[in-house]
Amino acid sequence: MDIVRKTPARRGKALVGVAAALIGVSGFVATVWRSSAAAAPGIERASVWTERVRRGDLVIEVPVQGALVPEHVQWLSAVAAARVARIAVRPGAVVAADTVVVVLENAELELAALESERAAASAEAALIQLDVKTLADEKTQESTLVELQAELRDAERKASAADRLAPEGLVSDLDRRGAHGKVEGLSGRAEAETGRQRVLATGRQRLLAAQRAEVDRLRDIAKLRRRQLAALEVRAGIAGIVQDIPLEQGQWVAAGTLLAKVAEPDRLKADVRVAQASARDVRKGLGVRFEAPSGSFRGRIERVDPAVVAGSVRLEVALEPPLPPGARVDEAVTGQVEIDKLPGVLYVARPSGAQDAALAQVFRLEPGRAQASRVPVRLGRGSTREVEILGGLEEGDEIVVSDTSSWDAGDRVRLK
Repeated sequence: MDIVRKTPARRGKALVGVAAALIGVSGFVATVWRSSAAAAPGIERASVWTERVRRGDLVIEVPVQGALVPEHVQWLSAVAAARVARIAVRPGAVVAADTVVVVLENAELELAALESERAAASAEAALIQLDVKTLADEKTQESTLVELQAELRDAERKASAADRLAPEGLVSDLDRRGAHGKVEGLSGRAEAETGRQRVLATGRQRLLAAQRAEVDRLRDIAKLRRRQLAALEVRAGIAGIVQDIPLEQGQWVAAGTLLAKVAEPDRLKADVRVAQASARDVRKGLGVRFEAPSGSFRGRIERVDPAVVAGSVRLEVALEPPLPPGARVDEAVTGQVEIDKLPGVLYVARPSGAQDAALAQVFRLEPGRAQASRVPVRLGRGSTREVEILGGLEEGDEIVVSDTSSWDAGDRVRLK
């Protein structure tokens, strides 16, 4: 009975002892937590950059940079060696297609043009003389053949009469044979002269064709000289703005020397470069978002250069209207090529030093945002600014994305 009566009291004492032990343990844990929190290094809250984990569509992008360039550029060059006589306009001038930009002069070219004109005129005169002479020879031969044919017909009549009179003894046999011999001789001569007439007609056509070819050749040379002479007045060729004239008045330029550059300012494209490491996913037809001092606009890749130069690949991007009003030639631009789109994924601003498809250590803010603790995070694909979260974080978590390399000594920091 005593034992039964004492049991509840003992049990009460035991429960009190357990409670006291638990309180002591919890107090110890709290003390340890407070001491560890106090031991965590303090970081100024304003010195860190944090971002929240979001869920949505993540656009995979790679950066590009370059400049706006005109779609159509007219390069003006010297067609012959000459001296710069006058610079008619200056860079920045608005010009029409027939506006004179630079005036050159070359005395030797002017003399060559005059000589080529003289040679062409002489050849044309020779053609006229040859035409008259060959036609006269042809007419003379025709006259000779007509006379010979008349003699042949007369001889044939006399031979026929001798054949009729010979049986009656009115014409001797010798005269009859002589009449027939004359017919044969005249017939042979007529045949020969007919052949000569054909040769003269054919030769006339050939001689005239050869001389006409010579005239055409000299005319072409004269036209070339005239074009070269006219090209000494260098015209813009297109309506646009003069971009550059690398000349001085009085300067001597060789044939092929660049004289000026004229561009159409309203038709621009982007000439940009992408890093070699990022170029593997870049292809024709992808969209590009651009940022420039004049404003924002979009474009689409028209060409990807097959060669790598200085660690980058050149891209030509056709721009989509409307362009910002201030867009101009040679304006520097930066952009993002939209490689792919990941729908409905977790993503966050890319932490400093984080690599795609890797395991990263980031500091996640704890409730109350007074402390941040290190957590492992598995990353997926990403763009320049954002990266996909495959594991380790939940939507709404806030992490430090600025540089935390100086926090490597601990797994927790205090944000002051």
